[in-house]
Amino acid sequence: MRCALSGRVPFPPNTVIQSAEGHAIGRLSGADVTVSVSELTLAAKPRARLETGTARSSFRVRGLVDAAQLPLVTTVALPVFPGHVWIGERRGVSIQRVAADRITVQRSASKPLEGTFSALTICSALALEAGTPPGWTPPGDARGYALRTGALELYAAPGGNAVGVLHKTAEQDAVLFFSTEQHGEYVHVERHADIVVDAWAKTQALSALPRGETMDQLATLPNTRGVARLAVPGEPRVVRTTREVPLRVAAQDHEPVIGSIAPDTETYLIDVMAGWASVLPRALDVMPAEGRQFWAKKTDLGL
Repeated sequence: MRCALSGRVPFPPNTVIQSAEGHAIGRLSGADVTVSVSELTLAAKPRARLETGTARSSFRVRGLVDAAQLPLVTTVALPVFPGHVWIGERRGVSIQRVAADRITVQRSASKPLEGTFSALTICSALALEAGTPPGWTPPGDARGYALRTGALELYAAPGGNAVGVLHKTAEQDAVLFFSTEQHGEYVHVERHADIVVDAWAKTQALSALPRGETMDQLATLPNTRGVARLAVPGEPRVVRTTREVPLRVAAQDHEPVIGSIAPDTETYLIDVMAGWASVLPRALDVMPAEGRQFWAKKTDLGL
């Protein structure tokens, strides 16, 4: 399916870039890299077609990566149990399945909740740039309710149908909810974090806090991603390209071109042999596949 996404993000270290035939042609180091995604395959294990870099100052490797490795975030809240439980906006998710017009994504809940939450969505509801999750302030008359047992069943309405179950991690003391409404033995609870909840629960399953008390909580933080910091041993020679330079994984003319070095790109020269140069981007954001090298013709590099 068509899926246009772009941004500058770190991928999981050593994410493999493959050719259409499944051969490894490169890898993403874990450093920030600019990528453009154009489509998602419909295979049982979907892949994403992408290109690294931009029109200038970058290595532009074209290939496919495991779609589950895309560092995606939601741009809107995605319904898990429609009307009652969502994966929150600007929260990290991973692709599990791709159909002709829908994508199944999932997220592992952050503590104090546990469990995996899945939602159906479309490509336009996802992004590569993380952004900041929206904040939420409970109403001034809201009362805190703590889940101290292992699980909480949620309902669509007082005495209504069950819509799902939340689970607390064993090492956490409690999960905090807020409410401004009670009806008989049910209380209307809300929680706005990576997993958003707006449903009813049985009052007996929760511990009501004294009015005005909310318990100490860890603040909900925006998504943060570790950034790899890489270096090349020694001091390889650096050249700057003046034009588009074809890139291959072997020093042979018959090898397919896997991408290019864009103009005005600072490029490490690792080795030179028989008219070819082994090269790496000085940014070290995209690297050769394990046991391979990137090769360019010396003449294309002006050597």
